[in-house]
Amino acid sequence: METLERQFNSRVSGFLEETGMGATTLGLKAVGDPNLMREIAEGRSPSLRIADQVLAFINNHERDSGGARAPPRRRRRREPSPRTRRTKRTRVKSEQPMEQGTRAPIRFLRLPEVEARTGLARPTIYARMAAGTFPQSVSLGGRAVGWIESEVEAWMRNRIADTRSGAQGGARPNPNKERTE
Repeated sequence: METLERQFNSRVSGFLEETGMGATTLGLKAVGDPNLMREIAEGRSPSLRIADQVLAFINNHERDSGGARAPPRRRRRREPSPRTRRTKRTRVKSEQPMEQGTRAPIRFLRLPEVEARTGLARPTIYARMAAGTFPQSVSLGGRAVGWIESEVEAWMRNRIADTRSGAQGGARPNPNKERTE
């Protein structure tokens, strides 16, 4: 003779198999607890009240649907609007249209980020700005300043190109290169 708990478990597993409903969905719809079926599978015995609620839900579902298996629901992927897009950093809609050839929005970098990206210290950045060899900062209001991201990136690309081509300003001789005298 089977115990009531085994009968309950076989009834629930048969229902889940027949309908294709997930165990989480069954627990949520029957008693409002999405973790119920996981806990039962882990060995927790349901109370008689909970078992009655689950069995009543199963009976009502079978009566209402005629025992037919519901087709699986597929989530439709929402496509972003062609006029707006979400930016990665802010997750706020940008006002710029997203079309072919549209430029990315202008982004300001604050001093700590400029220091991190370039590897330069604050005094060096301001000294190079004064010498005209580094992009100028832009006033953001009050005492706040920022640098335009694209200008800093362009400076970094030019710096790499100048250094690799052997131009002045930091190009070191290669010790592995053969000397010709």
